[in-house]
Amino acid sequence: MRKRTGMALLPAMLLAGTTAMATPPELEAEQVNLDLAGGWMALGSSAQQQLAQSFEVTRAGYVSHVMVPMNCHPKADVRVALEKTTGGMPDGTVMAYEELTGYLFDALPTPAVGMRMIEFTKPALVGPGTYAVTLRVKGKPDCVVVPGPHGDPYPAGKGWFIALPNPPGWIELFDAGGTRDLAFQVFLRPL
Repeated sequence: MRKRTGMALLPAMLLAGTTAMATPPELEAEQVNLDLAGGWMALGSSAQQQLAQSFEVTRAGYVSHVMVPMNCHPKADVRVALEKTTGGMPDGTVMAYEELTGYLFDALPTPAVGMRMIEFTKPALVGPGTYAVTLRVKGKPDCVVVPGPHGDPYPAGKGWFIALPNPPGWIELFDAGGTRDLAFQVFLRPL
């Protein structure tokens, strides 16, 4: 009689993989303070502005979804990505992304402030380190994002932007009141 140890392990391995993905997501990083008096920040528009927020992950797991306070024109083409960072800045290495239509973020007729969930179809496996959520709109129409307050309410990361006519590359997010972070939440399914 032959032993079938390899075949006996297969169902156990499949069950373990299913269990890992069934682990409920937990809040891993957040900065939820809003600067409602400061107005909305453009995402897209004539400056083709892009926004990003870097954040710290302290354990291994799958980034299941992120939440950001934004409102979009129903016909906007939105891309939300999870990227690796170099020196705390998004470096263009995309680990997960979703391309969505603006109606999913539309709160008209009255723009309501609230976090909008973006769930990754293919969650990225991450380890401890710094990553970034990047927000882009392709073409027109555009979106708006509520910024966080001035200062450094989330010291483990930074807000970033790219906008014309600035040179290419990410610049730390600032305005007349100083530097600032975006409002965000990142959820992780721990291993």
